[in-house]
Amino acid sequence: MDDGIEPRLVEVLDVPRLGAVVRGNAGSLPWRLVDESGAGVNHVNLWLADLFACDNSPATLRAYAYDLLSWSRFLGALQVSWTQATRGEVRDWVRWYRCRANPQRRRGSSADTHRPTPGSVNERTGKAYLESSYARSSMNRRLSSLSGFYEFALESDLGPLINPVPKSRDDLTRLDVHRQHFDNPRPQKRAPYRQKLVERAPRALSDDLYEEVFASLRTNRDRAIVATAISSGLRASELLSMRRGMLHAADQTADVIPKGGNGSRVMVRISPTAYLWIARYLAERPVGPPEEPVWLTLRGTPRPLSYWAMRQILERSNALLGSNVTMHDFRHTFCMRLAQDENMTIAEMQELMRHASIASTTRYLRLTVAELVDKLDQHWNRPPSPQPTPAKGYAAEDLQVLFGRAF
Repeated sequence: MDDGIEPRLVEVLDVPRLGAVVRGNAGSLPWRLVDESGAGVNHVNLWLADLFACDNSPATLRAYAYDLLSWSRFLGALQVSWTQATRGEVRDWVRWYRCRANPQRRRGSSADTHRPTPGSVNERTGKAYLESSYARSSMNRRLSSLSGFYEFALESDLGPLINPVPKSRDDLTRLDVHRQHFDNPRPQKRAPYRQKLVERAPRALSDDLYEEVFASLRTNRDRAIVATAISSGLRASELLSMRRGMLHAADQTADVIPKGGNGSRVMVRISPTAYLWIARYLAERPVGPPEEPVWLTLRGTPRPLSYWAMRQILERSNALLGSNVTMHDFRHTFCMRLAQDENMTIAEMQELMRHASIASTTRYLRLTVAELVDKLDQHWNRPPSPQPTPAKGYAAEDLQVLFGRAF
């Protein structure tokens, strides 16, 4: 509990890794939270079941379950019951995250001197490497998860008397937020403990760098994946959702399961070049059933390609080229190319990018750094305007009086 005297020394707090998030029944509760004995944490699982009944995706449930697992571990280290938690515990939870290094950022050997400095900028892409700490957006999402859980617990009378996550004053007073978004937009004040977010403009790969990345790929499978990603803007999860029976070679399209689609499918167009690489890759494999994943591992017994294995495709190229290209960079490049097409409307861009909100699409309408540099060069190199020459018949003295200068 918050003693009101001095803050806890969260930097030395030992939080044991007790409990786990485990798979549940895909039809009723895809993910569950269990304690150190393997028993279900009922108050959290009730909330997850409520979210699933509200048609939230299994991926959302999994993320929220891990957020509540972190909260449960933190309270366990403080020896505070979840029903007795206050604003002070939430504040210290955020402080604890702010002073910790994210273990997901530590890859490779600790003696590896070739690893880039966290937060530094890569010279090839102009893109910063991830910081060693937790992302601010991740901390904000955890606070949102925690607030939603306590709201559910209060409504369901599960024990707590308050929601320990403070809200912004704007959340309590702005009843006309739906109108102000369009009629008179103004920034909403951050709620306490929410972290400041810096909106970074998306960066596209240059044509030369993309050609270098593509040339560094070693297999037809890898070339097919990258060519498909940059020609259709597919997210990594959408690429991994592709099945043999979802490819339509006649019209060079494919069905994919979009982000947050809950199993629904959308059709995407794939470039002829990308389809050629897909055909070359599939020709190297035995014919499989329609439900077989398109992308399989190449060594040992064929298995569906995982997200981490897909990342390794580019890790090898990055090590060779000294870059930090990610799979999502191909989507950014696709979107930026659409934005630079004068014949493309923003509504068409939104559909092709599969954005739920057009606000996400407008991020790609900004001028890039390269475009601004070109415009500035044109400004500097523009020749001076010629001086006007008065027609014959005007007296120089009269022009001096009229315009205040001589011609």
